[in-house]
Amino acid sequence: MKNYDVTIIGAGAAGLTAGLYSARNGLKTAIISKDIGGTANSILMLENWPGFNGKGSELMKQIYEQVRKYEIDFIMSEVDSIEKVESKTEKEFLIKAKKEMITSKSIIIATGTDRKKLGIEGEDELLGRGVSYCVTCDAFFFKNKDVAVIGGSDCAATSALALSDISKNVYLIYRGEKLKCEELNQKRLNERKNVKIFYNTIPKAIIGKEKVEELEITNEGKKGNLKVDGIFIEIGSTPLIEFSKKLKLKLDKENFIKVNENMQTSIEGIFAAGDITSHKLKQVVVSAGQGAVAAKSVYTWLKGGINKW
Repeated sequence: MKNYDVTIIGAGAAGLTAGLYSARNGLKTAIISKDIGGTANSILMLENWPGFNGKGSELMKQIYEQVRKYEIDFIMSEVDSIEKVESKTEKEFLIKAKKEMITSKSIIIATGTDRKKLGIEGEDELLGRGVSYCVTCDAFFFKNKDVAVIGGSDCAATSALALSDISKNVYLIYRGEKLKCEELNQKRLNERKNVKIFYNTIPKAIIGKEKVEELEITNEGKKGNLKVDGIFIEIGSTPLIEFSKKLKLKLDKENFIKVNENMQTSIEGIFAAGDITSHKLKQVVVSAGQGAVAAKSVYTWLKGGINKW
């Protein structure tokens, strides 16, 4: 069984950056992840990473190519459980992945998030038949067709903008009175003639037999149906922490991991970085920064320089 100084769970912006800093600090490092790039891969146009303008997947590829030059073991798998174990000489963690088992002196959790669901009729039944959570993956199938995007964040806004380039009509559905996107994206949406924004509107059901045909909505109490061929759901994310529940980490009310300024969690030896943390600004550049801080903190902690939280 292999033993590491630090094991990073997740290979998005936070995990890859943590791996880069850990390896450069001379730590024996492993990264466990089912994929490379995480949710950043689904960003159609990343415009707020200094010095880069392009697809999120392109940036993640560049970061990965830089990280893999160092002596890091990449374990392409998912983590099933983490247990704290003690020997006569030291404390460490037993990490059980689907493909193998390892031990590690410290852990950085950087698993990110998964897409939230609407929880309405037709959503699960028509997934892959018009219902999608990934514009990058599925936009091509809706060329010259009518689509709806549900959500009011920057992700929803950029998804609607991307679809407006290829789809006939784009309906942006949001429950609030004002979108929560950057002003620049709001301006761009207002300028697109084939984009219509529905404020104070709630999706009630997705209708269709073999594929999506309509979206049932209520607008300020009034019911109506939109005829659409596709529905893209962009309503936020939930943290991926199933494997770590037994550890009883301190979480906030939305189940994101609480961390201090050193990215330490409530359990000594476990750190967290990126979208999985309780930090409110969920951005790729923030995740990378937290990954760097977490890696530096792990190094200092292993040398006895950081006390318990």
